Amino acid sequence: MKKPVLICLALLLVFSTLLVSCSERTAPAGTVTEDPQNSGEAAGDTTASETLGVPDDLKFSDSTFNILCTAWMDNGINPFAYAEDSALVMDDAIYRRNAKVEDTYGVTLTTTDFFKNSSSGASYLTKNRASGDSEYDGALMGVFDTSALAYQGYFLDLQEAPYVTLKNSWWDQNATADTSIYGQTFYTTGDISYADKEYTFGVIFNKTIHEEKKLEDVYKLAREGKWTLEVLSEMTKTVSEDLDGDDKLTSNDKYGMIVWDAMLTAMINASGNTIAAIKDDQLALTLNNEQTVAVVERFVSLCQDQSVINFQHMDSAKKWPEMFESNQSLFLLEYLKALPLFRDGDLEYGILPMPKLTEDQDRYYCGLAGYQATMYAIPADCADEEKSGAITEALAYYSKEIVTPAYYEKTLKGKNVQDPDSAETLLPTTRRRSLPPPTTRRP
Repeated sequence: MKKPVLICLALLLVFSTLLVSCSERTAPAGTVTEDPQNSGEAAGDTTASETLGVPDDLKFSDSTFNILCTAWMDNGINPFAYAEDSALVMDDAIYRRNAKVEDTYGVTLTTTDFFKNSSSGASYLTKNRASGDSEYDGALMGVFDTSALAYQGYFLDLQEAPYVTLKNSWWDQNATADTSIYGQTFYTTGDISYADKEYTFGVIFNKTIHEEKKLEDVYKLAREGKWTLEVLSEMTKTVSEDLDGDDKLTSNDKYGMIVWDAMLTAMINASGNTIAAIKDDQLALTLNNEQTVAVVERFVSLCQDQSVINFQHMDSAKKWPEMFESNQSLFLLEYLKALPLFRDGDLEYGILPMPKLTEDQDRYYCGLAGYQATMYAIPADCADEEKSGAITEALAYYSKEIVTPAYYEKTLKGKNVQDPDSAETLLPTTRRRSLPPPTTRRP
């Protein structure tokens, strides 16, 4: 492998977030949507022409199917585990999905979680191989780990894995396209996991402050394709107030927007740009263009305004969730996993896609948090490739039928979302990513 390619890969792994499009089920004016049958993300909408290619009479003699689950965060998401005797919709959906796969194919699903101190998640697969064990049948790992391990040959090519058919809608077609190189795909995502959906970025706004400032209808702007970085900036700058009267702005005061460091890359993604991409089976840096320069200049300038506070660099008097719930900020740039923090309080909030750079941008794009997100792979040293491929495909298929609808329709719309306008933002017909791609020597 040539050194420039490795350098590009290193830069990508350090700086990139993932990219998805925020096209709604009812697409706002000024956006372009793709055929939802090709998206791999339309909740519970398995097309009539698609069938699960794993035969029901395929049995694996009451064996276990163990999935390694790691992440770069202590509070990582295990989409295969559920709480016993829980009344929660997601626990019930995961239980039913697991039971369907277990009963049909004669396996017992288990997971091995390493979420504490799991920034070295890759070490669990390397130790497993070094010991000669075949402990893991599948793996859901942080994207930076999957990139590094794919290059070192730790994963099967999913294009060749028995029974796995990545063209089916329960796999994310754009994720597969963005991570494939030389016709090989070592990891991807789709309905098999809802973790990527939890870590999608959006703009959460405080309805009370929005009404106080008599600002323009942001939902209308979004539907008309006019929700832009300039509009976000103008609205943000209307709010800056020294609440405690100490003549300095701290976490005790009021702001137009709360941000954190990763939002610069997320805003680059929002313009439809990425840090790097595979072109002609080569990894190429793609951020050196006029759009990216414009985004960086405008967003950095906004973040230096007194109306914006970066919670990673502020005093410790208050944490950002307390600030936002206390009506101390008009906007909060965060991923959707933050929504439950505000679910049980009195805060009235709405959700918007990440803003476009300009109105003529083809659609809204919302980045995935690369540090938190995870991808699915099959270890190359799994004990039984046929079992790993078959159960992986079945899990993805039944996740689309059972788990994904529960996540969108019940968890998001039923609990975390306060109005139908926000629900439009959260129910995409297409999702387009630019993931950290693997590198491999040409066959």
